[in-house]
Amino acid sequence: VDVFLNGIVPKKGCLPCKESKLIENLHYALNQNLYLSIDDEAESVSTSISNSSGLIVIEQNNKVSSVFGILYAHSIGAEVELINTEGLNHYQIKDLIENWKNNEPNSFNNLSAAIYPYIEHINFNEREFATFFTDGIPYSLILKNILPISHVHLRINPDLFVFNSIYYESYSETYSAIVFSPKAFDDEETEFVVERLVENHLLVKPLVDKEATYFNLDNHIQHYPYSLLHVCSHGGEVEGKRITEKFIDSTGDEHIVVYDEVFSFGLNPFQDSHAVATKRLPREFDGLSWGSTEFKGASFPNYIFSEMFQSLGDTENQIHSIKVNVPGSCHIKCVDSIYQAMFNYLAAAHSPIIFNNTCWSWSDIADSFIGVGARGYIGTLWNIDNTVATKSAKAFYNNIFEKTVLFSLHEALDVSKNTRDENIYIFWGLHFTSIVPCISQDASRLVVFMKLMDSIQSWKTKLEETIIPEHKKTITEIIDWLSRVIALDFKKEAIKYLYNK
Repeated sequence: VDVFLNGIVPKKGCLPCKESKLIENLHYALNQNLYLSIDDEAESVSTSISNSSGLIVIEQNNKVSSVFGILYAHSIGAEVELINTEGLNHYQIKDLIENWKNNEPNSFNNLSAAIYPYIEHINFNEREFATFFTDGIPYSLILKNILPISHVHLRINPDLFVFNSIYYESYSETYSAIVFSPKAFDDEETEFVVERLVENHLLVKPLVDKEATYFNLDNHIQHYPYSLLHVCSHGGEVEGKRITEKFIDSTGDEHIVVYDEVFSFGLNPFQDSHAVATKRLPREFDGLSWGSTEFKGASFPNYIFSEMFQSLGDTENQIHSIKVNVPGSCHIKCVDSIYQAMFNYLAAAHSPIIFNNTCWSWSDIADSFIGVGARGYIGTLWNIDNTVATKSAKAFYNNIFEKTVLFSLHEALDVSKNTRDENIYIFWGLHFTSIVPCISQDASRLVVFMKLMDSIQSWKTKLEETIIPEHKKTITEIIDWLSRVIALDFKKEAIKYLYNK
């Protein structure tokens, strides 16, 4: 094997290391152009940190996702810090942030005490930026944004996330944006954002006021080609049901599940086919708090949870239910309903940047966008004051065409200094991710039109290939929606396209 691999990537030599130290020594071996050889008698290797401009901090989870972080750091010439966060629980961190914002005594001290010991040894001085590969911990909050800090989620396709960030930084730009606002506030940033984007020749699709419906938002998020989505609305938790339900697994064992359920729907104005979304968030399983140390220690087989999620919602098995304000039920308020971001496609197979300037938009709803392919996501860690949200967005967009997303956001954080919302924003993305202007409105219109035509052709091909009636129905609805967008918004381009065909 060594002979064949050395022919592909020639190495200077070998670095013996213990199997338990493979991930720790990987970055050093890459920098020294050595291959790693497992030797449980090997001595420890001293790997000092150099003064590169960037620092990549990676939670060492002994999975391949940690390796992606190391490979990324090597590719950009940044140094690596591996931290062992075995005792950290992101469910607990969410609760601590909520306790802090509810003014519970010593809550921020408890939050800091839970996170800071894992990073207190790291020197961030003289670094231009830091990127944390993490299982959902908001390090920027604890470090108080002493430097530009971004995050990459280790559990949500970090390899695809890094690839999309690199690829779409240089290729397949759409030069378009969606700005969403049901005009819920007397003073908001919506008009300013639209003007700033248009000044830089991005084609802006405003879903504003009466156009800010569930149906419009859902279809544009999934099927319209865009580089940027800006959301100005209410967000955060909504009312739902807390349900206690009996569940019998495939071996005949009975379990008791407690979960929260949030229901939403959007009316289709064109046909009698209306989108329905039901989100179920587990809270307890057989008396153990979901995600707790005790829950993990119980070592339930994975098949149980697969079967559990398939069975939830059977009213015959429900023991009782009550109305509750559902923790973690992040949403976007539309004029006609709430939107829970439960979708399967994004931006007509492109990789956009999302600025979700609503309350509590950092976690669950962010996972939806990142999981389907977004290359950048800005969210808030708690319920943000509207004035701070408006001023921060304006500061961000004042810089976005001259600086990267990360550095634009870092400057915008000055707006919230010395307020209750200081350090409220978190960025999931890489330090170089940016939004670029187009040369003209005509050029951006043509780019979006051609990508819409490509999307229609792609869906028509899938329609011909599929044999499942439900899939055919869904694809037909997508093609109909894309056709309406072209007919309404790109009539001139469509006529010219047909004339030249």
